[in-house]
Amino acid sequence: MQSLAHPAHPSTRHHRVDERFLELLEEDFGISTFTLSNAFMSVPAEPKKSAIALCEWAVRTDDPSRALLAWARKNHRGTFRPDVAGDEE
Repeated sequence: MQSLAHPAHPSTRHHRVDERFLELLEEDFGISTFTLSNAFMSVPAEPKKSAIALCEWAVRTDDPSRALLAWARKNHRGTFRPDVAGDEE
């Protein structure tokens, strides 16, 4: 007997930021890859959709690089993850 249910849509959770995507974000938003890498690259890297939304938010501020790094620090993301940053006592 075949199911009449529609197949589930594939998840986009596995679409994560990589080096090439950082270059695209830099081209689109004018934020340096250094800043983007510090904010989004860790294990696991940020989802691409989240990175785009955060860049859209950051470019509306006076200093997008500072805003992204402050977000990453506050939310323990990218190089500011406790397991990446090391012991900060």
